[in-house]
Amino acid sequence: MQETFPGKENPRLRSGEVSAGDLAEAVLEFYIEGEDDLIGLLAYALYERQKRDFIVSHRKRNAGRSPNEAEIAAVTSNYLSADLRNTLRDRASQILSSYAETYVEAMEPQIQLVATNSEALRQVRDIEKSVKKRTGFWRQVRVGFTITLLLIVLFAALTIAAVFFRSDIVDAWNALMVPTTLRT
Repeated sequence: MQETFPGKENPRLRSGEVSAGDLAEAVLEFYIEGEDDLIGLLAYALYERQKRDFIVSHRKRNAGRSPNEAEIAAVTSNYLSADLRNTLRDRASQILSSYAETYVEAMEPQIQLVATNSEALRQVRDIEKSVKKRTGFWRQVRVGFTITLLLIVLFAALTIAAVFFRSDIVDAWNALMVPTTLRT
């Protein structure tokens, strides 16, 4: 593209073969490298703004007369240089970086909140899993069975100890168990 429209010295431009519209389309293709080239699109927008500024200042300097196609083509052809392309792409990159920084700064509290909530949610889920492991149905059955078995063993041990040592508890129990018919 640069070889087709290198600048003002192009003989096709001097002879009027190339229109301002053709040059504008060439600038578009020159600045944008692909479909997703956001920097290129912004650089092209900067070109369009500068072209508009030229037209507005031309009208002010020339009593409201708009520039003709040759004048616009002359200005447009200047934007087909690699240096100006790189300058506008660098400026576009700076604009996007500045916008991204501003956006991130504005979104930082929300990003922190989401991150904190995500971490808190993960911790709650971990606690919930732990509680479910500890309070599952079969675990409760197992714990209940173990406690019952321990209580039976404890009462059996106490009973054996009371009988073996002839405790007052055994005497009191035996006194209560004597049939009422024998008491009279």
